[in-house]
Amino acid sequence: MGLVKTKAAKANDTPQEKYLVKRCPNCHINLPVDATRCYSCKTRVGKVDRHGKAKKKINWYSYVACIVSWGVFIFYLKWAFF
Repeated sequence: MGLVKTKAAKANDTPQEKYLVKRCPNCHINLPVDATRCYSCKTRVGKVDRHGKAKKKINWYSYVACIVSWGVFIFYLKWAFF
């Protein structure tokens, strides 16, 4: 997947040190190891895993918005019907 720095990469190297590039999990474009966002699909990418593929970052804003929405909905149900 990703380009390895040396043919005989050390076993104790972290994936960040082992690869020169990482692949976007959505569009599979090669990105620099220090990239935080894919220039092609604009997806946020994390650190490189052991296979040379970038990890997807968690979108915490969506989880928080969902929990708040459910809270407002439950509050409305209690207010309207009980």
